[in-house]
Amino acid sequence: TLSCGFSRDTFEKAASTILTAGGLKVLRNADEDTFLYVKVNSLSVPSGLCVSRFDVTLYTHTNAKLSYQLEPVLVQVSLLSAGGLSGGSVPGHAENVLKSVKQYVDQFVSRIGAANK
Repeated sequence: TLSCGFSRDTFEKAASTILTAGGLKVLRNADEDTFLYVKVNSLSVPSGLCVSRFDVTLYTHTNAKLSYQLEPVLVQVSLLSAGGLSGGSVPGHAENVLKSVKQYVDQFVSRIGAANK
């Protein structure tokens, strides 16, 4: 939330920079088969404390055969996922969450690079 110092653009730019540096193509708000989803839920209280739950997930789509249906169906699959919880005063809170999100995105890029060797 804005009251905890978050900026959607800051998170998007940080993730895009890491992905691009890792050799991956970044398309914002596109309908692609594989995508990175970053979710941050925050709660702030009047005393100036923020608590945030954050998740970073790499998704793709594939066809799956279900036992009760003849035709395969398109399903969303989580390839990589990481998340955490952070709490603290408003000054510096968003930066701490962003640091963790960036670490997760960097780990995903490293794992993708290693898998493509």
